[in-house]
Amino acid sequence: MPAQVLARLGDPTPPAVADARDRGAVASARVSVPLTQLARHATGTVAGVRVDALGPDGSLDADVERMALRLIEIGFVQGASLRVIAFGQPGDDPIGVRVGGRGGISTFALRRAEAACVQVWPDAQA
Repeated sequence: MPAQVLARLGDPTPPAVADARDRGAVASARVSVPLTQLARHATGTVAGVRVDALGPDGSLDADVERMALRLIEIGFVQGASLRVIAFGQPGDDPIGVRVGGRGGISTFALRRAEAACVQVWPDAQA
């Protein structure tokens, strides 16, 4: 298993940038950030699930790998829309998140360690 687990292998390209490349236009690159950096009521699109926790032998820890796969299975896949709905107290843990789109919407409470694995392209705030 590689050092990183992503919902899509490689560094995901934001949809707007990929579309612009297809048309031959120049577009500004969107930067993905961890879900933990979004504010309450912020929205975005899932870029992928990334885990950078290697053990001493260079392999991915089995528990961390299971957590990443669980996040992917419950809907944190590239292209899914999401909204941060709440932060727990104290310490902003857990983080309440709504994820989904065409297939439906689900609400989850993620621990900060789990939320830090979810990479998001934030939407422009009005």
